[in-house]
Amino acid sequence: MAFPSRIHVAVLLVSVWLAFALAQPSVNFTVSHDGDTDFLTVKEGQVLPLNITITNSVYSGIISVASTDEGTFEVVNATEYTIVNSSDLPLVMTVRVKGKFVGIERLRLRLAQTAGAVGVAVGEYTIKVIRVPTILDILFTYVLLVWLCLSYVTTGAKMQPKVIWSKMKPPWGILIGMLGQFILMPLWAFALTKIFALDNETALGLIFVGTCPGGWLSNIFSLLLDCDFVLSLTMTFCSTVMAMGLMPLNLFIYATPIVAENAQLKTPFVELAIQLILLVIPIGIGMALCYKFEKFKKICESLLKPLAGILILLALGLGISSQLYIFQSPWQVWVVSALLPIGGVILGGVSAKIVCLPKKSAITVALETGAQNALLAKTMLDLFYPRPESDLMGRVPLMVGLLGLIEGTVTTLTYVLILNTCCRMDEDQEVLVKDNNDNEKTEQDAEKADKQAESKQKEGQKAEEGVQTTFHVDSPADQVHVNLVFDSNEEIEHNL
Repeated sequence: MAFPSRIHVAVLLVSVWLAFALAQPSVNFTVSHDGDTDFLTVKEGQVLPLNITITNSVYSGIISVASTDEGTFEVVNATEYTIVNSSDLPLVMTVRVKGKFVGIERLRLRLAQTAGAVGVAVGEYTIKVIRVPTILDILFTYVLLVWLCLSYVTTGAKMQPKVIWSKMKPPWGILIGMLGQFILMPLWAFALTKIFALDNETALGLIFVGTCPGGWLSNIFSLLLDCDFVLSLTMTFCSTVMAMGLMPLNLFIYATPIVAENAQLKTPFVELAIQLILLVIPIGIGMALCYKFEKFKKICESLLKPLAGILILLALGLGISSQLYIFQSPWQVWVVSALLPIGGVILGGVSAKIVCLPKKSAITVALETGAQNALLAKTMLDLFYPRPESDLMGRVPLMVGLLGLIEGTVTTLTYVLILNTCCRMDEDQEVLVKDNNDNEKTEQDAEKADKQAESKQKEGQKAEEGVQTTFHVDSPADQVHVNLVFDSNEEIEHNL
């Protein structure tokens, strides 16, 4: 039996491929609209026309248009157009598109032989739906900027060269923290993008958060959980300085494969590095003011907690009301936003225990690794990317910040509850033991007092009755008898 040669196999494969290619409908079309981009941008609730011109079609049939996700946008007019023969071309279709929710989807063209049939996809066009800007969005952006500047100024005010140097000897806490923040966290974020098969915008937002330095949240929870607050501040300072070079580097490593084919998602590395350098300036200002004016440090220390609380409430109030769209995110966004800080805490804690750091230092490193500066990521995304890409990418840092705040608050409340419960039990036990000891001592003191009172009473009775003392003196001549009587009137009677 003769087997076919390699040439015969190659010819057969080419023939099958050509037959399959020729069997596919071929439709050429152009799209025009009021803008000059290769996509249509429509606001939520807005309806815009889109002109689609069919210039060539190999087959006759029915052309239909539909949204790939009607939750993002929908076609509000007729969606089917018939092509009988080449004389019907060029065929101009005016499609009216209505934006419904922020997102990026496709308007898909299909060619079918009969009406109502699914048909074969012959082309797509990108539709971007953006949110309607409100005054709350602007306020929220500026509140974030003020928050970042104030947090860095107060951080600088609490930093002293001696304090930083004290944590550098030995530098294990700092080194493990930097390892976690700039090596483990970006890798963990990239792994999550692959595990959950995230879309490009969500994946880039997650990587942005994963490459950020530590932020104010780790400092606050380190203070509330009685950790090494000085180490937390030192790590935040060091990571912020190192982020000027390591954050763009990590974005280049992990974000480039994601955005390679999307010009709208290109990362502006130079602008990002400049912005990070500018963020270090408030830290230097805080350190200089603290060094020059001692009162400034006291003011920062006294205002740190109240200011942090006010900014948290203000940011939550403005953020939640102006960013409600994040709560309609897919479940994957919720899951990865919760797993990123939890995984960071675990990785940081395990790394710290490997080098045998003390308990408080290990917890501090874990918090600093898991609590990335999500607000910095959100601010950078708003500054460097257009909408709706920035809104879609910004869902992740907002969710990470919100869920991280919730996780940290629950942890803090649990810690305080356990601490108060256990300490209260210990204090009650100590008070009970002390009360028992006091009772025993009181009884002993009472018995002693009774004995002393009884002794004094007897002495008083003797004083009232008098004391008689007799002395006998023997002499060669005669015997002298002396009687001394002491009565209560201190009269002395001598009998010789």
